[in-house]
Amino acid sequence: MSAPSTTLLTVPAAMTPAVVTDLSKRAGEILRGGGDVHLDCAALVRLDSLGLAFLTSLHRQAEAGGHKLVLHALQEAPAAVLAKAPAHPAEGEETPVPKLFEAVGGGAYALALEWKDVALLLSESLYHSTLGWRKPKTLLRGEAVTQMIRLGSTAISIVLLLSTLIGFTLALQSGLQLEKYGAAIFLADGIGISMITEIGPLMTAVILAGRSGSAITAELATMTVQEEVSALRAMAANPFQFLVIPRFWALTVTQPLLTVASALSGIFSGMVVALLFFNIAPQAFLNQLQGGVEIKYVFQMLVKSVTFAWLIVFIATVKGLGVRGGADAVGRAATDCVVTCIFAIVLADALFSFFFYL
Repeated sequence: MSAPSTTLLTVPAAMTPAVVTDLSKRAGEILRGGGDVHLDCAALVRLDSLGLAFLTSLHRQAEAGGHKLVLHALQEAPAAVLAKAPAHPAEGEETPVPKLFEAVGGGAYALALEWKDVALLLSESLYHSTLGWRKPKTLLRGEAVTQMIRLGSTAISIVLLLSTLIGFTLALQSGLQLEKYGAAIFLADGIGISMITEIGPLMTAVILAGRSGSAITAELATMTVQEEVSALRAMAANPFQFLVIPRFWALTVTQPLLTVASALSGIFSGMVVALLFFNIAPQAFLNQLQGGVEIKYVFQMLVKSVTFAWLIVFIATVKGLGVRGGADAVGRAATDCVVTCIFAIVLADALFSFFFYL
């Protein structure tokens, strides 16, 4: 019996669904006829997720039948994408579990890469907001204001509600202890300093991390999966200026304002508790508050709020633009964003405590 003749299938410049369907049908006929699949990839200039999935699936199908998939004249860019594709274990083969030190080292390396991206985003944002202000930009007019409304002002209700409840609880518990020593008036100092320096910035940042941070990640991840970010680059639009800068400006402006509102609502609820439970007049509460709260505490609050805002927007951006996969990857990216943001916020708050109080 003569060996089957070699049929060279031509791959066009882009892997569209119609092209993949046609190539799958023709390659299946070749494999059923007992031959190897040869693809002429000289015209292929870009390999997206659809093309990568097609080639990976076709390779496994050919190997399962004892045949080969041969790519001819594959250019450098598609070859680099194909080389980064994870190898799929054969049926019945267990995926090797990395050892402890390998897992820790790999996690630390991945974390270092993410924080490097965060630092690059910070430098780019500061540059385009200062020195690069007059350079051409790809910004939609009014986009920053739109993001301020979406990410900031719509969160005012939940921020005020939670801050009021926390201030009420904190004031009541603190006042009960201070009253034992006849020092209930110092409730004003305690609730004022704690809400301004700690509770206000931290609570606002956690709320925005769960609400606005996850929204940024989900939006950018969806755009990445659907290749809208690649489309922006194809239209000569800078995705960083188009997607990141408006959100950077929005949170930089709105988070300090929300933090001030959070601190004031907590102090107000503390004043209500002082009046209802400890018979402290509002005027006496405010006089004690004015004497105990220094201007440096307000400065600390503003520094913390801006830092937390930058952490949220940059971590959310890195998680969103770095997503790979489909719809499930968008959900995982949003979850990773919230967890990472809260961890970074608490860590930054602890570092600020050492810096401001020691």
